[in-house]
Amino acid sequence: MGVINPRFVRTSGAFRSEDRRRQVHSTTGSLVGLIMCRTSALVLLFCLALAASFSTSFGQTLSETVLWWDIDDQNIEEPREREPNIVWDGVEDTVMRPVGRFFNPVRQVRRVGTIFGGDHVSRASDINALGEVFNSSWFTNRIGLFPMSVDEVVQGPGTGQGPDRSGKWTIVSAKTEGVTPGFNIKDAKGNTYLIKFDPQGYLEMTTCAGVVCTKIFHAAGYNVPDDVTVRFRREDLVLGEDVRIKLKDGSRRPMTDADIDEILNSVDRLPSGEWFAISSKFLSGRPIGPFNYFGTRGDDPNDRIDHKHRRSLRGLEIFASWLNHFDTKQHNSLDMFVEEDGRQFVKHYLIDFASTLGSGAKGPQPRHGYEFTVDLPASMGRLFSLGAYETTWRKRSRPEGLPAVGYFDAKYYNPAGFKPLQPNTAFANRTGEDGYWAAKIITAFTDEQIDGIVQSAGYTDPRSAEYIGKILKARRNQIGKRFFDEIAPLEFFVLDEGEVRFRDLGHERGIYPRHLPLYRSRFAFCDSDRKARAWSDWIETGDCAVPLRQVPATQGRNLNLPQNEDDLPFLAFEAQVRRAEGWSESVTAYLSTRSGRTVAMER
Repeated sequence: MGVINPRFVRTSGAFRSEDRRRQVHSTTGSLVGLIMCRTSALVLLFCLALAASFSTSFGQTLSETVLWWDIDDQNIEEPREREPNIVWDGVEDTVMRPVGRFFNPVRQVRRVGTIFGGDHVSRASDINALGEVFNSSWFTNRIGLFPMSVDEVVQGPGTGQGPDRSGKWTIVSAKTEGVTPGFNIKDAKGNTYLIKFDPQGYLEMTTCAGVVCTKIFHAAGYNVPDDVTVRFRREDLVLGEDVRIKLKDGSRRPMTDADIDEILNSVDRLPSGEWFAISSKFLSGRPIGPFNYFGTRGDDPNDRIDHKHRRSLRGLEIFASWLNHFDTKQHNSLDMFVEEDGRQFVKHYLIDFASTLGSGAKGPQPRHGYEFTVDLPASMGRLFSLGAYETTWRKRSRPEGLPAVGYFDAKYYNPAGFKPLQPNTAFANRTGEDGYWAAKIITAFTDEQIDGIVQSAGYTDPRSAEYIGKILKARRNQIGKRFFDEIAPLEFFVLDEGEVRFRDLGHERGIYPRHLPLYRSRFAFCDSDRKARAWSDWIETGDCAVPLRQVPATQGRNLNLPQNEDDLPFLAFEAQVRRAEGWSESVTAYLSTRSGRTVAMER
């Protein structure tokens, strides 16, 4: 993919500098020689990084086979558990890694290349020739590539029913530390669940938001727990045997029924007297700690791709932006050592979506999603503007009469301006293609699917569900507009009986309701190295179907299907769309003349 190894470039430059210094004997000569040498090294670095910034799929050999699976579920020995320090993690993400990115010479030179159409980082590594993310232990393609019914989306990763209600729930452990208390229960079927409550004064806010986001992330393709909101009464709970509770001083003692009552009395109840909570089913396997958004897990041989180069993690920024999932630190992820089909491997999960949809573990804050916890540019801007500049998030407000809804709006929403609590390395490496990939999935959620998900969360006031659904749809469309303006959303090309058909996601998903699209395209037959015979003339159409035999040939060349398919087995089809003013950038699909399927895409 044209990725330049910074270590190789620096090492090579250092070697040349040292060699040059040995040739210069005078003080002045040494200084001049050193400057010349370092200048040469920087020029070389600039050229290499600039070339890397332009790296695309051009020159890659075409193949009939499109890969869809990353075989990262091979049998391995059990990795050790990771326990990263949450404070040090915050320092690394907030200070050390941003500073490292700023002073990375390759990264800075690549930024120069963005002026000419390149990217500030190398292309994602977990994608196939179509630019789609591989199915793996990280991600499974679902909505957007495959049809999903409303019921399938609403069901989520499990049954969608929560703990079994045929018997009492047995408390097996309790959680007293943290912002909100909770406990673990075992239902009549022997399944274990975490029962977690809303912060006091914000009944339904974090619990319902957690369910909505769990189901959205699952339909999008991520691994998540089975989260469902539940209602229960005190008589539904019994204390298990030998359960111990942790005290504030760190010691433990046997838990009593009085402890259960104390936990329950510290949280809010519904007017019916029932308690309202989120139940999260324990994941199968053994937890081995969170994954980092940087590097790889050294003791997992299957973990071969640097996490910051995974499109599934880079594009996660846009999902987090949509849902205002501002707490994306690594501690809200979890690696599980699982056994499936006789193989033991690591599976990677996103967990804990309480801080989403304008909610927060300590209550809603208008600043969340708009600034980092430590955001010097924003703070200094307010300081030196002397009040002349009003920060966007200060204008936000919560909807009146809906206490279960936090700061969640579309009026002040900027799809590409999202900021989590602390900088995220994978997000900092997101490219336009990564954002476009996420936007394709997000805009695949229909109004009916979004309504079904929100209604399943358990809001007792239907107005709350209606409001959340309305904002999700509005932000979905804003995301589509932002990224489809940058990359034309022309997808699903197919060659059938001499006609190329494709789909315009922007038009069919209602992202551009005021504009009737016009398309233009041209094509050429090519070999596996993408060497083409003459291109056709451009032809304009009002729909997404182009009969190839009706396209005029450039320079009088014959553009009909070649007599020998082994000679030119692929068709390069370049398309653009115009909605208001000007044509979009080109999208080029390479199609097999044998099967008619797309084998590669260039954007």
